[in-house]
Amino acid sequence: MFEYVRVALQKVEAEMTIPSLATVLPLLRHSLGLDDFGEVMISMPLHEFPQISQVLPRMASAEVQTEWTGNHGIPLLRQSCNFVRSAAYNFARLAGRPLDNAAILDYGCGYGRLARLMYYFTDPDKLFGIDPWDRSIEICHADGLGDHFRQSDYLPESLPVPRADFELIYAFSVFTHLSMRATMKAFETSRRYIAENGVLLITVRPVEYWNADPNIPRDLTPQLGIAQQEHGFAFRPHQRPDVDGDVTYGDTGISIDWLEDRVPHWTVAAVDRSLDDPYQIYVFLRPR
Repeated sequence: MFEYVRVALQKVEAEMTIPSLATVLPLLRHSLGLDDFGEVMISMPLHEFPQISQVLPRMASAEVQTEWTGNHGIPLLRQSCNFVRSAAYNFARLAGRPLDNAAILDYGCGYGRLARLMYYFTDPDKLFGIDPWDRSIEICHADGLGDHFRQSDYLPESLPVPRADFELIYAFSVFTHLSMRATMKAFETSRRYIAENGVLLITVRPVEYWNADPNIPRDLTPQLGIAQQEHGFAFRPHQRPDVDGDVTYGDTGISIDWLEDRVPHWTVAAVDRSLDDPYQIYVFLRPR
């Protein structure tokens, strides 16, 4: 952390008369850019700044970060900031307004990696996170992310949130792991929770992913690549318990053409990606 960031944090610490997220977040947004804000968030708690550390969520351990994402620390933060910057830029371009103060839903929040960065744009009362894995939500609560982070179903008919007008719903590395049935259910259900001028941001795998992931058995890569190229959708289920007769989790590749042709509730509005995380293609969709 650079010295100018520490100086900024000292000023924030001194100005916090009542330690709360409502007071600290505007001060941090005013003092720091997104990357420095992110570095502060992944460094919590910072014992030299007790008031700030009292209200900001504690960061998940390096072990949890790696288990959920395959990476941790600054390299993971760099990937995360690239995604969030793309989300903010493309949201503003498509919705005609900045992401500031928007109602945001983190669909598949994990331990809250990206949600922490979304605090740079919106307040905690407008940010919700859901995840079907109870362990993810347990970690979110234990680290202080609050009761806006809730457990959802693997094949959701509804979502455990109190509003249905989210301006941004994002799902990072969610549709890259869903079965066909779970994919269609996620698209169908999320459509009922988006504002009419809202944006759904998902990530998908390009066909090159199948040869790039060393965890994919080499004897399966040709057929998975062919399935994605010819049919637009390829899925390799993991050894998981089924949900209502369907193994919902695995490795998934989806083409942009498949999204445009097969998803009735959404239309593709923009595509982006980061060279720091090249096999996560960002797809921005608008409600039809």
